[in-house]
Amino acid sequence: MLRRLFIAVSAAFLLSLSSGCSTTDVVNSALRLEQRISHLERKTIQVGDHEVVYLEGGQGPAMVMLHGITGDSDNWVRFARHYTDRYRVIIPDLPGFGESSRINSASYSIPAQSARLVELMRLLGVKQFHLVGNSMGGYIGAYYAAHHPQTVLSLGLFNAAGVDAPTQSTFMKELQAGNYLMLPADREDFNRILKMVMEDPPYIPGFARNVLADKALKHREFNRKVFDELKQQQLDLAPFLPNITSPTLLLWGERDQLIDVSSIPVFQRHLTSSKTTVSILPKIGHLPMLEQPAETARRYNEFLGL
Repeated sequence: MLRRLFIAVSAAFLLSLSSGCSTTDVVNSALRLEQRISHLERKTIQVGDHEVVYLEGGQGPAMVMLHGITGDSDNWVRFARHYTDRYRVIIPDLPGFGESSRINSASYSIPAQSARLVELMRLLGVKQFHLVGNSMGGYIGAYYAAHHPQTVLSLGLFNAAGVDAPTQSTFMKELQAGNYLMLPADREDFNRILKMVMEDPPYIPGFARNVLADKALKHREFNRKVFDELKQQQLDLAPFLPNITSPTLLLWGERDQLIDVSSIPVFQRHLTSSKTTVSILPKIGHLPMLEQPAETARRYNEFLGL
């Protein structure tokens, strides 16, 4: 509970000291404080045409975390604090998301994002790393691991997209019909999305929730462009999965309303060259590392043998 209240308490405290600051400044300050507590530093780097903002902290073997569509690096901050004491953690705002640049003429397909990840790792001097991805981040991560298996020490797929689940969620059915339930219509609708992606969303005070909603609304049409591109591409991971050789964790929130847990056996069936481990978190939704970071880290630690 204390962790769930942390952003609220931090934001309220900063607000009381910063009467001249906007609520956006207050919320951003609270998020920066969370990053510092996790020993993460905000950095920028040029990757092709994109300026990429990323969080980095810790020393040791590299561990890269990839967020999902409409998300950003902050989705991983509370999870990452379990690893910056022993790993070099790198969490990008994927190009087109968060504080990284958005280019209307650019492609944000899975292969395009995978190629940008190749370049980012080259620029950062990382030759091998543990790779963890959630949702679209898992989609990108699996595609990357299939095409660059020698660079991936282990692969964590958390509620990953990319295969056809035997049981389709309402979200997926609506997506195929052209209705993008992850795009809010207004501030109030943003609350619906929070409840859709997490079974028990962390408490966020009203003014902070409005700031987050406004960000989502600001980038609504750009996010629609990315959804359109991914939908039109219809890239099935299944043919690529046998090329993955690294140990792979399939971790899922049991109550995921976006990508049904029945995706797991599909991944297992095609991960023929990888030793796979399955971990299902009861009463958890689509963002386990955000909804229950400590328990998700405990499951991931078991997989890593920590």
